Amino acid sequence: MQKVFIIVLFSILCFTAKAQQIFVNGQNLTTLKNISYITVKVQKTWMATRFSAFLDYGQGSSDSQQEMTDANKKPLFFKSKVEIFNLLDRNGWDLIDSYEETKDSKVFILHIFRRKK
Repeated sequence: MQKVFIIVLFSILCFTAKAQQIFVNGQNLTTLKNISYITVKVQKTWMATRFSAFLDYGQGSSDSQQEMTDANKKPLFFKSKVEIFNLLDRNGWDLIDSYEETKDSKVFILHIFRRKK
C-alpha cells in the first residue's frame, strides 16, 4: 500500500512540475514553431497586488491580443516578475535583453526572450 501511495504521489508531483502552458491571443506559445523571439511587458494590476504579463510574438499591439492566459483564455496573474521569467524558462525561453519603451507618456520595460535551442 505504501508503494502505491509513493507512486501516486510521485506521479502527481511530476504532473504539477510540468511547465504550465502559456497562451497568448488564443495560441499555445509552444505550438508556434516559426517564432524565435518574443518580448514581454510586465504590469502591476489595477490593485497593485499582482502582475499581468503581455507577450508580443508579432500578433498585434493591443493588450487584449498580448495578454498571457491559460487554455480557457483566463488571464494569468503572478506574484513577481521572477515568477513570470521562471515560467517562460520552464517553457523553453531564455531572457537575453531588456530595454525601455515609452508609449502614451508611460515608460515600460520590455524583456526580450529567445527560444532555447
